[in-house]
Amino acid sequence: MTWRIRVAAMATAMLAVFAAPASAQPADTAVAHLREELAGGPPSSYALVPADGKVTTGAVGPDVTPQSPFLLGSLSKSFTAMAVMQLVDAGKVGLDTPITAYLPWFRTAGSNDPITVRQLLNQTSGLPTEAGTVDLYEPETTLEQRVRALADVVPVSRPGTAFHYCNKNYATLGLLVEQVSGQSYADYLKAHVLAPLGMNRTFTNLADARRAGLIEGSSVLFGLNVPMETPDFPGALPDGYLVSTAEDLSHYLIFQMTGAYRGTRPLSAESLRLMHSAAVPTGDDHAIDGIDHYGSGWGTGTLHGQPVVQHDGDLTRYHANLGFLPNQQVGLVVLTSRNPVLLDNGAPFHHTLAMLAGAPAPEIGNGFLFTYGVIDGVALLALAAMVLATRRQIRRARKLPELLRDKGFRRVAVRPLVGHLIAAAALYAAVFVGVGLLSYGGWLPVDVAFQTLPDFTVLVLAGTAFLAVRGLGWFALAASRTRRPAARPSRPAQTPPARAVDEAHPVR
Repeated sequence: MTWRIRVAAMATAMLAVFAAPASAQPADTAVAHLREELAGGPPSSYALVPADGKVTTGAVGPDVTPQSPFLLGSLSKSFTAMAVMQLVDAGKVGLDTPITAYLPWFRTAGSNDPITVRQLLNQTSGLPTEAGTVDLYEPETTLEQRVRALADVVPVSRPGTAFHYCNKNYATLGLLVEQVSGQSYADYLKAHVLAPLGMNRTFTNLADARRAGLIEGSSVLFGLNVPMETPDFPGALPDGYLVSTAEDLSHYLIFQMTGAYRGTRPLSAESLRLMHSAAVPTGDDHAIDGIDHYGSGWGTGTLHGQPVVQHDGDLTRYHANLGFLPNQQVGLVVLTSRNPVLLDNGAPFHHTLAMLAGAPAPEIGNGFLFTYGVIDGVALLALAAMVLATRRQIRRARKLPELLRDKGFRRVAVRPLVGHLIAAAALYAAVFVGVGLLSYGGWLPVDVAFQTLPDFTVLVLAGTAFLAVRGLGWFALAASRTRRPAARPSRPAQTPPARAVDEAHPVR
């Protein structure tokens, strides 16, 4: 009997040895991998919330801690959805009630089909994505002005029929919160969402956030970090300008996964379930990475065979990811202070969450060096081409008089001028009109382009200026040679007449 007990004890001990790492090792390995992916990048912070509630937080970069504030971008939307669902719980808002019941003046330029609160939450109002981006760089615009501007927007589908990600859906819901609660959106959020969850370092304006140590974002210009201060935009708070920390968002994740935070339940279980439910397929709309359905302020999908609830946030100089695996009851938040559009800025988050779902650790590449190596190479080639073209034009200028005499002013000067100006205009229009219409919904302002793609913008502007200056310079040079008066022929020198030989003095 004794040997059986000993064998059982040994087996139990072995199981304990091997079982403990099985539950803890994936989290430890995932965090180590996350830190390795974030190393060498912009200032970042993170929090991992496992099922046992032992939160792991950390940060990468100088003067960054898990308590450092970052802008959240569209992570703000789930906070707005939560505020709306609180009003639904209180019986003050109906999900299937038209928004005009709360904002009587609300309208679009399309049909008179009513848009309901649920459709705004699910992003099925029919409003196009572009309607939510046209004013992102106009921080002086108020929330009400942004919503009233929808009167000029034509919906791209009937309400309730298709998913179209649009910031204005949540801007409208933010205004709904103000109208129904009688408070400003910021005050409502502080009292009913942030305070109950102990989110004391989450801010509704950048002035307070900066006093608390906001990590300023940066752009990337030819591979170099360029710090740039982000202007405050109170009118975009409900859909993109909330500020928080990795530590505060760990509180938020605990609530989202369990329905409570330290015994506090600021939202009913049914409303929370509805926020996380797959309400509508996203189809061909890939505004949010890693999802195939949308709920209310959250996207849903599958990650390594496991259900996932997540959302990302993008601003010009910030990227944020927040999500959790419902079956494993583990969540992750990653906040970064740089967001170059040519890179997969959410990769560290997605790779780490996939590892928590059971996926193997992916290889860590260096997409930043590769991408900006290519950009810098293209810039050097463009510069070399400009230098060679200039040298060729200088050599050709030496033959300008002969060219003008043989081919005429129109062919030598006018045609090149027209060709250069057309090429310059075509290059400018292709980028600032063509790309603007596709991604921005209108003419792309140069300052906006510089904020999102500074190196590309510099290359395009340099190319446009070079073509225009080259054409105008050649034309001006040819015109000056044409107007130059011809040199007057010099008169031959007159030789004095030979003096006649004096016959009285013969030559000797």
